Amino acid sequence: MLRSTTGRLTLYNTVTPASNNILRTTHHTKLITPYFHPIRQISFNPLNIVKAIHKANEIDERFKKLDENTSTQDKIKQIIDAVKDSPELLFQLNFFFYECNKININHDDIESRKRSLKWWYIFVFKLVPLNNAFWDTCYTLNKAQHKHKLNFKNLNNIGLLDPKNFPENFINELGTGKYNGIDFRNVIIFSFSRPKFKEISLPKKYQHKIIEDTANSKV
Repeated sequence: MLRSTTGRLTLYNTVTPASNNILRTTHHTKLITPYFHPIRQISFNPLNIVKAIHKANEIDERFKKLDENTSTQDKIKQIIDAVKDSPELLFQLNFFFYECNKININHDDIESRKRSLKWWYIFVFKLVPLNNAFWDTCYTLNKAQHKHKLNFKNLNNIGLLDPKNFPENFINELGTGKYNGIDFRNVIIFSFSRPKFKEISLPKKYQHKIIEDTANSKV
């Protein structure tokens, strides 16, 4: 039986020892003070932040100089080599070419390019997002170190992905939705539209010489 008295708790516990005595134990209440472990404070050193920014700028500058010293033909070779085994990149690059064709930005007949309301609409709302998505995917897949922006000021050269920089047979083969043994027509994308693929029969000489013919493309 447990009985509370003033300022203390008295416990009566009946036991049956050899002497048959009653053992009474008295307990006094004790307050336990909680103990909190100290939390280690995190401090930011401004010098470390400055050093990290400086290092990042050095890396960007190094890649920028490397990019400037690389010819357009070599860059195109690198792009073709980067996309050849990636359904997502093949689809995105073909999608870009598909939208370019709508406003007469093709591999040839460069001088006939003209700006119009349709040109501005497709360039701003189609080509720019597709270009950014392509380079974002390349960066995610570790196939590119930085993005390449489009240039709306120069009709004759809208940027590195300008169709005029790529071999015509490469663009035509992408238009079929199949390249290098990869069928990328059913790649899932978050877009309200998709490119229409064409059924064409390419000469056999184009089947295995896409990359080799890149050097002959217009820059």
